[in-house]
Amino acid sequence: MFSLFLLFLLVGFIIHLLVRHFFKNRDFVDSPDGVKKQHEVAVPISGGLSFGLSYSLFIFICLLLFYFNLDSFFNIQIPNGRYGSDFPFFSFVILLLISLVLLSICLIDDLVSLPVWIRLFTQISCSILFIQLGDVSLINLGALLGESEIILHEYIAFIFTIFCIVGVTNAFNWIDGIDGFFSSQVLLALIGMIVLIGEITIIFPLFLSAMLPYILMNLGLFGKKFKVFIGDHGAMMIGFLFSGSFVLLSQEPEIRPVDTLWCIGLVLLNAFTVIWKRLIKGISIFSSDREHIHHYFLDLGYSTRETLFIVSFFSLIIFSIGITFSILEISESISFFTAIGIILTWNLFSKSIFRMNTWSFFSNFFIICTY
Repeated sequence: MFSLFLLFLLVGFIIHLLVRHFFKNRDFVDSPDGVKKQHEVAVPISGGLSFGLSYSLFIFICLLLFYFNLDSFFNIQIPNGRYGSDFPFFSFVILLLISLVLLSICLIDDLVSLPVWIRLFTQISCSILFIQLGDVSLINLGALLGESEIILHEYIAFIFTIFCIVGVTNAFNWIDGIDGFFSSQVLLALIGMIVLIGEITIIFPLFLSAMLPYILMNLGLFGKKFKVFIGDHGAMMIGFLFSGSFVLLSQEPEIRPVDTLWCIGLVLLNAFTVIWKRLIKGISIFSSDREHIHHYFLDLGYSTRETLFIVSFFSLIIFSIGITFSILEISESISFFTAIGIILTWNLFSKSIFRMNTWSFFSNFFIICTY
């Protein structure tokens, strides 16, 4: 499998470079505005399309290998989820195909700015399509309030699943604000899925081989000449993939639904915070502002690197708490109310906590270590 991963990684880099060149030549770029977009130069928003093309190609190749009985030659195994493994692979393929539809519409939105309702309608439609074709919904929520499991009625579960998929999809897009933040949360979510499943199935190296070129180029490790952004279309496609995947995982017998929430803890925390503050202001939750967690630290005077360290460190703590609860099999109700407590604590006390000089010490220590 490792040789196949290296081959796909090389192909992934080539696809990212070609798509970036295409976007740059046609001026499909994200230009700085001095307010929310504080990068120095215009950057191509090719990362999302490059990822979508790469990942889809890799999954398709693996399906061909499986179809022609060549999977054993490359030492890969296609899991079947409910039919013997903890991840329903073919339901995920359906999810991937639907996510490409979302990617296409959101890419058009990135280029010509479609009305918000079109993007929202597309997200809802894709969610409904996945629920129907994937034959899955959030019926069992686990024992969140005590000993008994919460089982939703079929129609209520249908609506609730749409709400969750659309919500998480947008939540991933909202964290795409500074270089490295989105990537760090994607990697944490990926690690969380591996921990929950208990094994590294083929989808993970394929995902990494498609995502790693973007991460390295976005962080500028190849110089500003090759820098790219994921774009709204890429962030929403990846958010849709993770939301659908966690819906699938949460309904597997061996996985507790509440544990999936901790894998994207900071993503959800940021989303709840943004929505709450926008509702208080009486504005649309889809409005553009500086209420995101990364903006909060930037406005306090932290540099982009310090902000990335703080939010990554914070997300790692949240992730570790959730995984510890899962491994130790702490009751689902305790896990659930702990998550609510973290959200409330952040919204009530974050201003006083993060103005303390303690965080300057940690951020400065990190900067010294990276040089």
